[in-house]
Amino acid sequence: MLVRFSILCNMPRLVGMVFRWILLPFLFLLAEALASEFIRALRANGLGLSALFHPLALWLAAGIGFRLLFAALLRRLGREDPLEFIDTLEHELTHALVGYATLCPPVSLSASLKAGGEVELKGSNPLAALAPYYLPLWCLVVLLLGLVVKPGMQPTWNHLLFFLMGTFAYRLFREYRWRQTDLHIYGFAFSTLSVCILLFLSLALILHARGLLSGRWLGAAGRHAWHSLPSVWSWLGQNRSSPS
Repeated sequence: MLVRFSILCNMPRLVGMVFRWILLPFLFLLAEALASEFIRALRANGLGLSALFHPLALWLAAGIGFRLLFAALLRRLGREDPLEFIDTLEHELTHALVGYATLCPPVSLSASLKAGGEVELKGSNPLAALAPYYLPLWCLVVLLLGLVVKPGMQPTWNHLLFFLMGTFAYRLFREYRWRQTDLHIYGFAFSTLSVCILLFLSLALILHARGLLSGRWLGAAGRHAWHSLPSVWSWLGQNRSSPS
């Protein structure tokens, strides 16, 4: 009787786990479509390999380089990197803000330089759990402020935005690792593909809002994924019918 009760209690979790595994090939298909169409859109706008030397790309690289050099200098001096507190704060705030937006509000939140941070949500969902890895919060704040910046300052504002995107990339590279508990709540494979998709959507929002790249490539990515669906169904059928 106790065994049956335990199985019934865990049933929603088991169903969710199976559902996420079923979704994996479709998520992979969508991530591939987004990546392909994003690269195609860059090339169509004259931003192929030459985009690496675009001023905005250099500002993004400058953001990454600044964080790397600043952290290395402080390690050499035997001091803590104070910017890591800003990273921790961004990480926990994104959990909290997306939790609010998805009806899983935060119950508590803490952030410190040495001990890291923690946020407790009233409930859970993948968007809130994975928010720090796809949502560049400081970039979005600057993006919103850019709406009221004088026209003559817009190019400089783009430089600041891409510099902050570089610092976000630095944080993402540091935090996205196997030991990160956030990435195992819904399974590492599911989380990785979901973050990849949501990162492309965040990037599309930023570039479109700044008038740097039209969002039409998202529609092309949707069509790309739709036309590739038969190959996924075929793959699933082959695996279902193959002898064990």
